[in-house]
Order: sequence, then C-alpha cells, then structure tokens
Amino acid sequence: MKQRDGLGHWAALVTVLACSAPATERGVVSVSAPQRAEVRAPAREIIERGRYLVEHVAACPDCHSPRRDHDDFERERWLSGVDCFVDAVPDDPNLGCLATGNLTNHETGLKNRTDQQIKDMFQRGVRPDGKALHPFMPYAYFANMRDSDADAIVAYLRTVEGVDHTAAKSQPPFVAPPQPAPRVDDAVIPLPRADYPEREAALRGRYLAGSIGTCLNCHTPRGPNGARFEVAFQGGMKFDRKSLGLPASEQEFVYAANITPHETGILDYSVADIVRALKHGEDKDQAGERLCPPMPAGPLGSFGGLTDADATDIAHYLLSLPPHDNLVPYDCSRGGALETP
Repeated sequence: MKQRDGLGHWAALVTVLACSAPATERGVVSVSAPQRAEVRAPAREIIERGRYLVEHVAACPDCHSPRRDHDDFERERWLSGVDCFVDAVPDDPNLGCLATGNLTNHETGLKNRTDQQIKDMFQRGVRPDGKALHPFMPYAYFANMRDSDADAIVAYLRTVEGVDHTAAKSQPPFVAPPQPAPRVDDAVIPLPRADYPEREAALRGRYLAGSIGTCLNCHTPRGPNGARFEVAFQGGMKFDRKSLGLPASEQEFVYAANITPHETGILDYSVADIVRALKHGEDKDQAGERLCPPMPAGPLGSFGGLTDADATDIAHYLLSLPPHDNLVPYDCSRGGALETP
C-alpha cells in the first residue's frame, strides 16, 4: 500500500477556502454577466484577491497542500504539492498515483517561472517545457477566468513562502496527453433562465461556479469524450474512498450530487440552504448531516471561507439552472452500498 504525503478533501475526479473580497469586488463576471466599474487596486488588494480565489473559490490547497491524518493542512508545507493526491491503484506501488505540483515561491516550485508561464499552466495546461498537464488539473475551465483574476492569483502565489519539494511524477493511468485538453467554451456553460428574478446575481455565480470554482467540473457527468455539458451540473460522478486515501470511517463511494433545481436535485433548497451547505457543510436533506468528502464545504473546507456575497451568487446561479432528472446515490448515511443506477 502506498503511503500518501497528504490528501485534500476536494473533489474533483475531482474536486473546489481566508481573506474575503470586498463587496465591491465580488462581481467577477463572465462575458455574459453585468459589468461593474473597474478601479485599479493597490498591490496589496490584488494579492488579497488572489489569496481569496486560490484558497476559497478555486480550492487549490485541497489538491496542492499535504494534510495530517486526512484532516488539517500541514501549514508549514502549504501549497508545496502532494506526491500521491489520488491513488487509483492502492495495492500497486508503481501504478495509480496522481501527483500535484509545488506552487510555492521556491526553486522546486514557481520561483523561476515567469508570470506568463504560471498562467499558461493553470489556464492552458502547458508546462514551461511545452508538455501538457494532465487534465485532472481543471485548466480547461480556468481558461475562461478574467485576466485580472488570473493576474491576482499569480501575484498571490509569488508571496507564498517557498518550500523545498520536488513533486513526484504521476503514475499511469495519470499520463498526460500529447496535447492539452481544449478549453471549455464559455458558451457551453449554462446561462441562468431568462425568467429568473435574480438574474444578475446568477450571472455572477455562473462565473464563480464555472470558470474559477470547481462546481461545473465535479458535478457534470462525463462520457467517453469528456464532460457532457448538455447535462451540466446533473451530478453522478463517482468518488472512491480508497483512491482518495480517506479513512475507513468514510463511506466507500460518494457520488457528486445533482445540483440542478429538480426534485432529484435541489428543487426544495432555498438560497440560504445552499449558502449553509457551502459555508457550513450542512446537508439539508440529511437533517443537518455534513456533506460527504471530497466536497470541500464547511468551516474546515475551502468553501467555508467564501464571502456571503459570493456564496449567495453561486446559490442563485444553481437555482436558475435548467432542471435535470437524475437521482444519484449521494447521501452519506447509505454507507456506500448503492451503485449508480
């Protein structure tokens, strides 16, 4: 059995954390969202914006920071990479480990990389040597990030204390493709329904959930050719406790929930219910039970640090989506006994 350096509780197979952005900055938007006036921010505010996006919206630490006993982060090794974040073949030491990179300001991390090289990695999936990154890293989604937010992320990463750690190489089946995965076309990210009463808030939430956060990446079903955006946010992706290195106390399998406003999803959720789920990790449908890992919700998870404004915008966006009928075996109380229907 391989020994892990530390594993995040973030989803993504996947996944998306504290400084709060001022209310006047929460309006990060896609090309479809209402624009607010741009004001040049001092360097400190740019760095704080980047910190907030990295730690709470994109949930980068959940994959790139080692943990102690699958719980608290090792703060002295913050963002220094994990040699076996996911282990798809736990019983074979030569197969299955997905490694994550060192993002700290050290020679073994990003110190000698240019700003453009760093952005090329997390937005285009291209390493400084020209080789592709494995698309487990959601660069195809981050490609739609606003330039100002991408620059803020780089500005913050430049401030992260350097940690000497040369990341391990990922093992099969996590072999990077010859070419990076194509960017996700902004047009395939669902727009809020035209009749949704809080459409401007929902448009802001669309940007957060689809272009910086990991909601779209983790809750969209996949087929042989990748994500099936025609049923975006319908859920059903399966997460294996052993692969994620979670303790035996966790259920064996977890399925990404249907987070569209259908009766098999979140139709009976209010905006406040969704904000509570994101920030406090409380599952409304399970009488206050916590949401299952690897969802990074709750006070100890990345999303626990979302601003109320951003969490509210995300909630409005999810409630504005086209509903999809897809019942998934999601709740933690089932002990992982059910398989995908």
